[in-house]
Amino acid sequence: MKLTKRALIVFILLGLTSLTADMVYEGARSVGGSYIEYLGGPSIASAIAGSGDLIGYGLRFLSGVLASYLMSSTIIWIFTITGYAIQVVAIPSLALTSSWQIATILYLAERVGKGLRTPTRDFILAEVTEGIGRGKGFGIHEVMDQAGAVSGPVILALAISLYGFLKSFLILLIPGVISVALIISSYILYPELESIKIGRELNKHSISFRGLGSRFWLYTLSMTFFAIGYVHWMIVSYYVYYWRILSEADIGLAYALAMFTDALIALPIGLLYDKIRFNTLYMAPIAGLIATATLLLSPHYGGSMVFISAGFWGVAMGCYETIMRASIADLVDPEKRALAYGTFGLIFGLAWTAGSFIYAFLLSISTYLVLIYTVATQMFSIIFLMPLNKKDLI
Repeated sequence: MKLTKRALIVFILLGLTSLTADMVYEGARSVGGSYIEYLGGPSIASAIAGSGDLIGYGLRFLSGVLASYLMSSTIIWIFTITGYAIQVVAIPSLALTSSWQIATILYLAERVGKGLRTPTRDFILAEVTEGIGRGKGFGIHEVMDQAGAVSGPVILALAISLYGFLKSFLILLIPGVISVALIISSYILYPELESIKIGRELNKHSISFRGLGSRFWLYTLSMTFFAIGYVHWMIVSYYVYYWRILSEADIGLAYALAMFTDALIALPIGLLYDKIRFNTLYMAPIAGLIATATLLLSPHYGGSMVFISAGFWGVAMGCYETIMRASIADLVDPEKRALAYGTFGLIFGLAWTAGSFIYAFLLSISTYLVLIYTVATQMFSIIFLMPLNKKDLI
């Protein structure tokens, strides 16, 4: 597919939308666990807030299925725009509560918005990056995305150091409103999606999972083990604050470092993906394992280990945000992408949520058990990646 001027403009607008949206939700998420602990919430509350990803991923599945079945460009854009709008309401509202229960609900609401928009946004992104190269396109998008993911936590950390938690969340309303304006502009410029037109012509109003193929399911199995062993930042920030290793503001800065690392590797790993495809995915479980191992050393060696852990955590997240998303577009037919993104998202979310509760439980018992668990899950992820490039696996 040739890259048109209109597609290029929409690609840039989508990047700017993600940049401003990430300032909002990554800023708030950077201190999510520590904020809940600050409000007097128990450790399980941080796992519940982290389980918002399950709600979000469940909605990714629903929106992906509906988009696949209805074959409507309008529906895809409605889900995408609504998802960004929900975030604008939920995150600044954290400034209006001093209850850890309500704060947890607001974090969950933000994940609802994320869940609605992500598969449909990625569906649009997969189309407009076809003329660029998907690895490169998703990589560039992730760099823009992470510019917001770095600046959001830094801005919030500065605001918290000056004004405290409650007032600081109001600042995030500004980039939130901008993100909604940008995504609406994208819709105005690109209301009709070519992939939807192709699906209509082929009469593929279908939600059959059979057409996803065995390679997609093998890939999903591998990433499921990665997800269940990839410690959620809500858990990280809760325990780092609980252990009194870093201050609230410094936890936000550690997350900013994770997002900076994510941004730093996004384009190089995207370009590498275009050359060696699925072999790049090995980086995710390896980085996830190192991130957890170094985190477990932080009570003994201090805050520097938290920042090292954050760096590797960002590498793993960078893999998820770029090459994991690009892989799905290359594993399934164009008309199946929305369903594939939604299905993968649901399974990944279930695994990550289960992992969050497992980590919360194991950390209350023994760090040695945590290490054994992490090694086992990430090794299984690597094992199931190995046959993915076999040509005879269809």
